[in-house]
Amino acid sequence: MLILCIMAAAAVFCFGLPACLERVRVSSQSDSLMDRIDQELDQTFERGKSRLRLVRILEKNERLMQRACEWTGVDRKKTEQMLLRLRWRVSLVEIVLFRGVAMVLIASSLLRLLVAIYTGQSLGMAVGMPLLISLLLYLFPTLLLESGDKRAKAKIQSQVPVFFSIVQSLVEAGMPLQAAVKQTAKRFDALLGHEMARLEMEEKRFGNWRKALEEMAYRWEVDALSTIAMEMNEAIRKGVSISNMLAVQVEEQLRLQEDEASAHMNRLNIRLLPFVIVLMGLPLLFLVMGPVMMGISQQM
Repeated sequence: MLILCIMAAAAVFCFGLPACLERVRVSSQSDSLMDRIDQELDQTFERGKSRLRLVRILEKNERLMQRACEWTGVDRKKTEQMLLRLRWRVSLVEIVLFRGVAMVLIASSLLRLLVAIYTGQSLGMAVGMPLLISLLLYLFPTLLLESGDKRAKAKIQSQVPVFFSIVQSLVEAGMPLQAAVKQTAKRFDALLGHEMARLEMEEKRFGNWRKALEEMAYRWEVDALSTIAMEMNEAIRKGVSISNMLAVQVEEQLRLQEDEASAHMNRLNIRLLPFVIVLMGLPLLFLVMGPVMMGISQQM
């Protein structure tokens, strides 16, 4: 079994060797200047890409990539959206390959477990631990992405009232809405400020600033941010003041955060109640019942 696993791993490694082992055409003096410029540009752009052959094959073959996602159980659309929000230096192809390797480990662990059962060996931690580790490795990318995405959304949710209260103050001072958002984003050193600052680059891609703001709000899927973004777009389109709307939205978000904080404290008190009963109830019971038991023993 170990030999088969080593041979399979060696085959995968040899197939996915870096591109440095591939044959490269050596430029000669007869090459034209434009050909050499094209070669230099290709090499420059290839430096930023992954050198693994498997990664490059999946990136170029859309059909094979879709099948790989289905085989490994990766939700492609959801994973791409989370990677786009988190902006991690991890690609969808790398996650698919990681889960593929974990599936190979799971299959080998299951085969080893079946062989142990068939041969009548005793089942212990040494037999079941590889399967458990393989399952954890298979679930690790999804759990890591979901936890990071959840934390990022919570940060955006908590930063919305602070950010737009500053925007409201600048608008009330007479600054245009778009300029107020840009100025606040430059000085707001947090996740929401960084996302708002990227709107200047995304404005070129979507055509206008309002469309970029709307796409950014939909990408994050935060209700408070989506509501404020729609209200801002509507105010910019109609050319009306948005100060009152921002004040209402900021106040509502602060109230919601206070309600969530109080609900969290109530849940925390309920969870701590058994520990309070054990740590305080037993000493009090001893103090109350101790003299009673001593009196009973004296009477007897």
